[in-house]
Formats: sequence, C-alpha cells, structure tokens
Amino acid sequence: MGSAYDQETVQNICARLRVLVQDSFQKHLYTTAIFFADKLVSLSDDAEDLYTLAECYFKNREYRRVLHLLKKHGDVTSSNERLKLLAAQSLIECRDWEECLRYLEQNVPMDEQGADPKMLSVFALLRGKVYEVTENQENALLWYEKAVQLDPYCHEALDRLIGNHLLTLEREVGLLKGLRLHQEDEWLRHLYAAKLAATRSSSENPLEPRAVPAEAPAAARSNVVAADSSAAADGGVTPTAASAAASGSEDWWRKGNKQRKLSQAGFGGGAGAVDYLIGGYPAPLLPPALAENGNALAAQATRFFYQGDYESCYLVSKKVLEEDPYHLATLPVHISSLVMSDMKNVVFYVAHQLVNAYPSTAVAWFTAGCYYFMIKKYEHARRLFHKALGFDHNFAPAWIAYGHAFAQHDESDQALAAYRTASRLFPGSQLPWLFIGMEYVRTNSLQLAQQCLEYARTLMPTDPHIYNEIGVVAFHKKCYSKAADLLTQAIRLSRTPHETMCSNLGHALLKCGAYDRALEAFQQAHRLNPTSAGVLSGIAFTLHLQGKPNQAIVYYHRALSIDRSDAFASEMLSYAVQEAGERSDFLMES
Repeated sequence: MGSAYDQETVQNICARLRVLVQDSFQKHLYTTAIFFADKLVSLSDDAEDLYTLAECYFKNREYRRVLHLLKKHGDVTSSNERLKLLAAQSLIECRDWEECLRYLEQNVPMDEQGADPKMLSVFALLRGKVYEVTENQENALLWYEKAVQLDPYCHEALDRLIGNHLLTLEREVGLLKGLRLHQEDEWLRHLYAAKLAATRSSSENPLEPRAVPAEAPAAARSNVVAADSSAAADGGVTPTAASAAASGSEDWWRKGNKQRKLSQAGFGGGAGAVDYLIGGYPAPLLPPALAENGNALAAQATRFFYQGDYESCYLVSKKVLEEDPYHLATLPVHISSLVMSDMKNVVFYVAHQLVNAYPSTAVAWFTAGCYYFMIKKYEHARRLFHKALGFDHNFAPAWIAYGHAFAQHDESDQALAAYRTASRLFPGSQLPWLFIGMEYVRTNSLQLAQQCLEYARTLMPTDPHIYNEIGVVAFHKKCYSKAADLLTQAIRLSRTPHETMCSNLGHALLKCGAYDRALEAFQQAHRLNPTSAGVLSGIAFTLHLQGKPNQAIVYYHRALSIDRSDAFASEMLSYAVQEAGERSDFLMES
C-alpha cells in the first residue's frame, strides 16, 4: 500500500529540503546541495527555490546547466531580476559575449521606473565588462560610469575606471569628486584617489588643486623654447645656455642621493623604513587601521614604482605580501620592482608559487614570462606573456612586456603592434606612447618619435622618462642645447635620477663644449651605477678633452676592465697613451 502525500506533507518535505540545501551550501558541498535543490524544484514552484538551484549550479561552475534551467523556466525568469543576473553572469562565464549583450539589451531595460538602482548598477557593470572584452572601449567606459552613477559603492566599476589609464586625469578626478558617498565613507574616496595619485607618480592629494608646483614646469618650458630658438639660430651649439640650464642641478642630485642614503642608514630596509615610507597620502586621511591595509599599501608601492624608486616599491609591496602572499592587486608592481632590481632568483620562486596556486590568472604567467625575460630567453618570455593575455586581454603589464620582448629581438613591427594595442586599451596611459617613441628612436624615425613622445607628454607632463627621450631625439637632431635643457628637466622631475639620464646629459653637455658640467653629470651617473662601462668611458673622454690624458687613461682602463669589447674606449685609450707620452717627452726636453 503506497504512502499518501497530501499538500501539507509535501510542504513539510520542501521545508526539510530547504534546510538540507542551505546546510550543504554553507559547507560548500555544492553537489549535495544540487541533489536536494533539484528535488525541491520538482516539488515546489517557488521562484526562490528555482534561484537556489540555479545558484548551486553556478557555484559548481555548471554554467550551461544554469542557462538551460532558466530557459526551461522562462516565465519565472522573465519576472525575477536575480535570475536574470545569474543568466547574464553565466553567459559571461561561458565567454558568449554577443549572446550576453543581446540578453541584457532584450531583458534588462535600464530606464525602468521604480527599479532597484543597485541591481541596475550590476547590469551596467556586466555590459561594461562585455564591451571591454570585445575591445569596444568607448561603450565600456560609458557603462562603467553608468554603474558608478547608479551605485557609488560599485567597486568593480570604480576599480576599472580609476588608476587603470582608461580615462584622462581630469575625468578621473571629476568622477571621484562626484561620488555620492555617505559622509562617514569619505575615507573611501581617498583610498581610490591614492590609486589615481600612484599612477600619476604623485604623493599629493589629486582631489585638491596644485598651487605651488605649477611654476617649475612653466620655467622649464621657457628654457626649452629659448634653447630651441637659439639652436635654430646657431645650429644647435650654445655652450653658455646649456651650462646655465644645467647649473644648480648637481646640488639637487647630491641632495636627493644623500637623503636616500640617510634613510637607508637610519632604517636599514626593515619595518622602520616601511613605516617611514607609507606615512604620506592617503594615510593621514584614512582610519589608522586602514592605512596599512593591502590596497592602501599597493597604491603607495605603485607610486614609488612610477617615481623610479624601485627599492621603496619593493619594501612596501613586500610588506603587503608578507601579510597576504596572494594579494593580486599588489603582485604586478611587486614583480616589476623585482625585475628592475634584477632579482632573478626571487622572480623564479614567485613565478613557481603563482603558477601552482593560480594557473588560470594572467599575473602568474606574466611573472613566469618576466623570469625568462630577465635571463634573456625572449622567445620563451613572449610565449608566456601571450599566454597571460589569453587569460586577461586587458592586463596592461603583459602588453608592455610583450612589446619589450619583441624589441629585444629587434622585431620592431611586432613590438610597435603590442605597444599600439596597449595604447588603444589604455588611452589614458603615457607608457605605450613613450615606448612607441623609444622604438622609433631606435630605428632612427625621429619625426615619428617626436610626435609620439610629445603626445605622451600631454598625457603625463611630469614623467621624467618622457623628457629624457625627447632630449635624446633633440640630441640626434643635433639640437644639443635643447637636449641639455630637456635632460636637466628630466633629472629635476625624477625622484631618484637614473644613471642613463645623467649620462645622456653628460653627452649633450660635451657637444655644447661645457666640459666641467659634463664631467659632473658623468660622475653622478657613475655614483648611481659604478659598474657601467659607458659611463666610465664618458668620464675618461671628458677628462681627455680637458687635456688630462693621464687621468683619462685610468678611466679608459676601468671601462675596458668591465667591457673589453668597448671599441671606443680601446681606440681612445691608444690616443690618450700617445698624448701622455708626447707630453712627458716634451717636459723632459724642456
């Protein structure tokens, strides 16, 4: 005799099943939850039970099963926003971009009266993601901004818009200022602003107008214009102008170098050094506990990286990763600081850990590619960077590194293609245009290089590397005084001047005949990188031109001890020895 299941008994079974489903779901036993939720949907026509089963499928990564279930129950899905959201997210997980966009356009009207703005914000975010993946950048930005307008707490949309070079600086600042946050959440505005300040290599609050520093770039621009006009008048050689442009810079160099050494001596690179480094913006405007949060420190590390202070970047990012070894927001800048510091073994170890832990993330394969780039296996590096882009087409570091790997093999066309793609995906970033300009300089296409570098300067007027490259272009065009002005400006803008900038300035001043200033520039370059054969050759040649062959011989020998293939140093050494011999003979005769 069969059991009789009246309505009340069925409802009791459903109630029991709901308890079993929730218990399994909370324990992350999704297969068990699916088993009971499937029976629940068969017994009940409640939309919440249907959503529970669909969510279990989604959590178990059965995205096609989610879509089939919701299509089967289309009458319920069409009137339930949460089910529509699951359907759209499942289409995204299936990488069915066109179908997802079509579904959102047909089933989610964005101008519906009385709709929940937070839910509409999520749908706008999903549209932005789809447009970004399909490289429709303009529409992606529009929908991300729409998501933020509907819900100022939509972090994913804000995270894409702020600090990722998708917008111009003015639009990013305007977006942050316009956020309708609760008065107790003002700290959140500064946390996002710190990310913006970091990518602009500034330690100041970007939400406040800058009153004082505006005069320095203007003075520099006037120097450049004056140098350019004088170069046009006399063929580009103006020793007095170049010397004047460089005057006072040596004191600035020594001051910066001294301050850095003092901080290293005082703190030794430990916890005290990190505490000292992270005391700037936004720390004073955040709750004390949040000042050392991973996201706040990641912004500080990024700022140090853009300023060229790779040691400070490493110390701060290391502090974040000691607390959370897989903090994905910090890893790209941490890896980049390791690469710039030539720490091959550490990069290898981190790459191994990441590939094991996160084999389907772009940053893991990017790190592996960086290791092969550092050991000069560029073909392997290219493959890994390409693999990283397969996981995340919008991962900016991989695009830049991909271009670098091609450039190292003198494959200019492929390098330029990678940089141009980066410039299209990240229209607010100066870096792709800087590297495009550098590649054109390398291939001696100076006019194209000048145009790209000038555009990069409009995007980031305070990037010292741009001024350095424009100075190199001016040098190649034989406008030596203009080159000296630009290279001096690059050094003034740089928080930690690079050896290359000082060396370039030394060569420009040599061409202008300002030997004393050139020697000072080369000596500063030598202090920054004592093992550079090119810098030692520069010092030797300057001393040689000053009529000091004996001192020049010492530096020529030092340069050749580092690089025996330095043809210039070898040839000039023979001349210096000959001159020194003739001078000694002359002294003996007299």
